[in-house]
Amino acid sequence: MELGLCVEMALSGFPFEDRLRIAGRVGFKNVEMWFVDMSYKGTPENLARLAERNGVRITNTVIGAPDGSVGGGLTNPANRDQWLKRARMTIDFTKEAQIPATIVCTGNEVDGLTGRQMTQSVLDGLKRTVDLAEKAGITLLLEPLNTTCDHAGYWLVSSDRGADICRQIGSERMRLLFDCYHMQIMEGDLIKHIERNFDVIGHLHAAGVPGRNEVYNGETNYPFVLAQIEKLGYQGVFGLEYEPSVDDETSLKKTLEYLSGK
Repeated sequence: MELGLCVEMALSGFPFEDRLRIAGRVGFKNVEMWFVDMSYKGTPENLARLAERNGVRITNTVIGAPDGSVGGGLTNPANRDQWLKRARMTIDFTKEAQIPATIVCTGNEVDGLTGRQMTQSVLDGLKRTVDLAEKAGITLLLEPLNTTCDHAGYWLVSSDRGADICRQIGSERMRLLFDCYHMQIMEGDLIKHIERNFDVIGHLHAAGVPGRNEVYNGETNYPFVLAQIEKLGYQGVFGLEYEPSVDDETSLKKTLEYLSGK
């Protein structure tokens, strides 16, 4: 298992190109970005060269905004065309930039729709999105989020429900993103949830609880969590998606030391 860094929260005060350079210099081999048309403004081919030049691998992008304000979301069937247009653009860019995965957020609950209708809309939209991903060789990462602190109204708030959706889709290109920060807030009992859904987990995120700052501050014993995940045989990336509370480079170095046991 390797560590990764989301350069949209940490290092956000630097130009995108500098973020990759600093992350690599500090010691990260893996980085994550959000929308392909947000903080990075170049071509996917240039992005691939930029990552290679800085000795990092970009592990994933993001299709749409959690609340559906970008991409329309999956919960509302009326926005299906908007979602699929956004998904197609993101998946094509992700493939051309040699990035293996992209994150899927469901969108918020929709007034006037029943729970069953929204569930069916999410499943229908994911099936069509998986078709695009399978053809491109890109993995979709479905992410449950918390509604208490960060994403009021978001539809998918349970890792168990997210895992069940992934199983219903039944594709190796449809995996669960287990974010320890979000799920500590919504569910707790992180290890048990990870164990029972390990068959569909494709990526993990982390941040300190409360506050979404450094993992060495807060109620979660992340070295223990990492050790348990490694015992399960996880060989992917454990991504740090947090906002530094001190100087970025100081925060990143101290975080790496904390998680490596130094």
